[in-house]
Amino acid sequence: MQQKNSFFEVTPTGEKSMKDSLAKYLAYYPLVLLSLAVFIGAAYYYIHITPPKYQASTLLMVRNAGRSSSDEDLVAKAMQGKQEVDMGNEILMLSSGRIMQRVVSKYGYNISYYIKGRVLTTEVYKGAPFQLIVKELKDSTSTVRFTLTNMNGKGGSLSYGKDKNSRSFQFNWNTPFTYKGNLYVLVPKQDLGFNADAEYIAQWRSVPAEAGNLSSKFLVESMDKRSNVLSLKLTTENIDRSADILNSICTEYNLSDIEERNKLSESTVRFIDDRLNVISGELKGVEGNLESYQGSRNLIDIKSQADQSFANANDISNSIKELNIKQGVVAMISGYFNNNSSSGKLVPSSMGLDDPTLAALIAQYNELQLKKDREAPLVGPNNLNIQDMNNQLVNLKNSILESLNGISRNLRLQENQLAGHNTQYRQFLSSLPHNERVMQEIKRKQSITEGLYLYLLQKREEAAISSTSASVSHYKQLDPAYGYGPVEPNKMNIYLCATLLGLFLPIGFVYLKDLFNSKIQGREEIVRQVAVPVIGDVVHAPKAKHRILSPKSRNLLSEQFRSIRTNLTFLHKGKQVFLVTSSVGGEGKSTISINLASVLASPGKKVALLEFDIRKPSIANALNLDSSKGLTDYLNGDVQHLSAISHPMEQLSNLHVYPSGSLPLNPADTLLSGKVAELFALLRKDYDFVVVDTAPAGMVSDPFLLDQYCDATLFVVRQRFTQKKQLHFINDLFDAQKLRNMVLVLNDVKTGGRYGYYGYGYDNKNGYYESNGKVNGAKVFSWRKGKKMV
Repeated sequence: MQQKNSFFEVTPTGEKSMKDSLAKYLAYYPLVLLSLAVFIGAAYYYIHITPPKYQASTLLMVRNAGRSSSDEDLVAKAMQGKQEVDMGNEILMLSSGRIMQRVVSKYGYNISYYIKGRVLTTEVYKGAPFQLIVKELKDSTSTVRFTLTNMNGKGGSLSYGKDKNSRSFQFNWNTPFTYKGNLYVLVPKQDLGFNADAEYIAQWRSVPAEAGNLSSKFLVESMDKRSNVLSLKLTTENIDRSADILNSICTEYNLSDIEERNKLSESTVRFIDDRLNVISGELKGVEGNLESYQGSRNLIDIKSQADQSFANANDISNSIKELNIKQGVVAMISGYFNNNSSSGKLVPSSMGLDDPTLAALIAQYNELQLKKDREAPLVGPNNLNIQDMNNQLVNLKNSILESLNGISRNLRLQENQLAGHNTQYRQFLSSLPHNERVMQEIKRKQSITEGLYLYLLQKREEAAISSTSASVSHYKQLDPAYGYGPVEPNKMNIYLCATLLGLFLPIGFVYLKDLFNSKIQGREEIVRQVAVPVIGDVVHAPKAKHRILSPKSRNLLSEQFRSIRTNLTFLHKGKQVFLVTSSVGGEGKSTISINLASVLASPGKKVALLEFDIRKPSIANALNLDSSKGLTDYLNGDVQHLSAISHPMEQLSNLHVYPSGSLPLNPADTLLSGKVAELFALLRKDYDFVVVDTAPAGMVSDPFLLDQYCDATLFVVRQRFTQKKQLHFINDLFDAQKLRNMVLVLNDVKTGGRYGYYGYGYDNKNGYYESNGKVNGAKVFSWRKGKKMV
């Protein structure tokens, strides 16, 4: 928002804003120092009560990791015992509980030894002068913990159980004793002496429990994506124990791989032998089926038989077509003779009918018809020769028809015979795909069975040969495990985290407190959001009696009101009547009104202080004045002269206070009385300045009714009291010019970085100073020592 009339405002620059923000946090330096002390002390205590942990590491190479074997078959891979290796699977296998349980059970890592110190209990591993051996185990789930003291060459004192219910007894070396149904024996180590003052602890845990505990501290990771090397790390309280466990894991993982491959090789050979017996019988059965199928269907060579049958079928089809053509010719000639319209015409030739009798008859018929055609025109139709020719033609026609019938029967007989042969060939050809498919299936099964039989024979020999290399593991430990440390607790990280927590927790507390604070904290916040000029600040007075100024006072509060007086008269030169209001009650507008009237009257000016907060008056009570008669009585006509309600101040006789008087039934109607204008006209005539204390503008309309009689408005905002949302209300009043010549006064300001304000102080001894020393008995934070200024 653009700032207007900001003559009396100090717009914060980036440097000042950073300084203020830093000062806000530095004001809480005791809390920060306390937090640092607590967290660093807790870190120190944690470091000294936490047993140090050491880390051992080793490298394990997977020999065939990443090897491509695309040209190998499944049985070869099965006999190898390893297919193409996935390093992720290798990591999971190494991290599995099975391997760890095998290591713990075989090497006895579920038994631990400790020595008690003043602060720490330290694991000694092989450094204990004795060994705990479990002879019989019935309860394999409970953890057993023995404490050994006063040890000597014969034995010592052994205690067990919790502190309150602990029991103890004297034991002898190599003498078994029973606890919870389990049989134990303590065996001394001859190469280690006994310290009578030392206190040792022997602990037995179940194998699954200790394996789970070690697995949580065991880390397996790949060294590089391009390499086939795994890094194994283990963190425990004893560096030698960590190294031994890692070496044991590598050893047992190699042994596990060899055992697995041996079992796999043996099972492969047994599987091949069993399959050879089965496949041998299957091969004999397939060959018998092929022989039987070929004999039952007369199948010798399907391809040559199919070619011959296809050729014969084509020849028969061509012959049938020729017979059909001849049948057509016979039918055509027969139809020619049976057609009456063809009578007396020549008969066409036999057109491909290979029958000499028919050809001769047709030729005689045509010759006789031609002869008749030549002689008929010369003689009459009843001529004997013509009649004889007609009879001969009829006879020849009958003979031809009879010959055609015989030829037709002969052709149909031939066609039926050829169709029968054709059907046989077609049936044979149609059965060929089925026969060929069946034979292909039989031969395929024969081929597969024979190939598998030969393949298994070969692999049985290979398995027998490869079983000799099963004793070589696929894994190789590159170097023995070695340890370093301690790695936990990490003192630097712990102290760093403690320091950061010690710093950021109080800082976060201050930040969240400021973030969720809905009240105004300082001048800069007002300047950023409000366009109304801030005419001055009023410092916090810790006691109520210090809030009303003495005319001769020279403390910081007095100087601030004098500064407000100077700014007010400079900004509103020639203005006489000042209205004082606020957003809500409790923001100190009445105190501001009293002190402003006091500083205006101190140079000798006549000042009237009007208590126009007639709803909730407080000025008369604060100044111990009689308020039975006041402004409301004058406005109602009960009091005729202002002098009757005027109360001069003792120390400032030129300051007259006009109390509110009796509370009216409707205060707003009272302020709308015509005598209000008359009142202010008289006051302007008799006084140099008039200060009007009125009700809060955010709650009632009284200030707006009185604004027409005033020259300027002092709007009071109280630090840590006024809500931030009230700034929008103030902006709306200023933009709408509902209160004329409006300025702001920031009240109840606490100096020091905690509240984000740095002002100037003043006292009788040192004069002016910049935010240091004490103000009215309240200690404040200072960036530098105050310097006396002239």
